[in-house]
Amino acid sequence: MQFISAIIPPFSDTTATAEQFFKAYLAFPVVLFFWAVGYLWKREGVLTLAQIDVDTGRREHNWDEINAYRAKVAAQPRWRQIMHKFL
Repeated sequence: MQFISAIIPPFSDTTATAEQFFKAYLAFPVVLFFWAVGYLWKREGVLTLAQIDVDTGRREHNWDEINAYRAKVAAQPRWRQIMHKFL
């Protein structure tokens, strides 16, 4: 989509000039540069879903504690609930 929107800018009836194209598509060389540096550094190509760790560092939630806190806030007077939202 970045390429298409660089050629045909949104809300415009004409195609982009060369200057407008390169200004809009400037992120592409930056992304390629960082990918190349990362590849040379790690020596790994594109990772598959099986290789990606999405669980490390994930926080555990204590839902009983969260629900007890919500019940405590809901039991307070209305003015206090409104103050709680802003503070």
